[in-house]
Amino acid sequence: MRYIQTWAVFIFGSFLMACSPGLNWRDVRPAQAPLAALFPCKPEAAERKLPLGDKEILVKMLVCEADGAAFTLGYAELKPGMPVGDVLDLWRKATLSQMKAKPPTVLPFALKGALPLPQSSRVVAQGSRPDGRTLAVDASWFAVGSMVFQAAVYFNHEPSQANRAVADTFFSGLKIQ
Repeated sequence: MRYIQTWAVFIFGSFLMACSPGLNWRDVRPAQAPLAALFPCKPEAAERKLPLGDKEILVKMLVCEADGAAFTLGYAELKPGMPVGDVLDLWRKATLSQMKAKPPTVLPFALKGALPLPQSSRVVAQGSRPDGRTLAVDASWFAVGSMVFQAAVYFNHEPSQANRAVADTFFSGLKIQ
């Protein structure tokens, strides 16, 4: 009987851990963007200018941290005449350069409703922060009309299988509206 009670406590405790509020997924709709995203925490909004070669774009960002990872969604409306595919490529290169990434794994990224561009990609890379600490990223770049997007999950360590599953959930929660 004691064995059954111990087992029941273990199962119940495991169930409670699985329902941990560490990842509290919620639907987020960025202002002025035709996209819905699934974030594991409540994101904060920010803006920054991103230099891309001889041009610069104003990127609106949604960012939150949960379960040891930073989840980000950046998006920008391009000025007329800016080539969407080139901007995606330059943004990917700027991100990887900034973190001094080792050669990344690059995969195509096709999101229903997004432009079918060869520069739409999903990248997994490892590099470092400016202070030398490890930084890993699982990121995707895509476009809808003249709007470009970067969705990314940053880890302070090499991502585990569980981390990859969390990143997959984040990316599969991206929906063009």
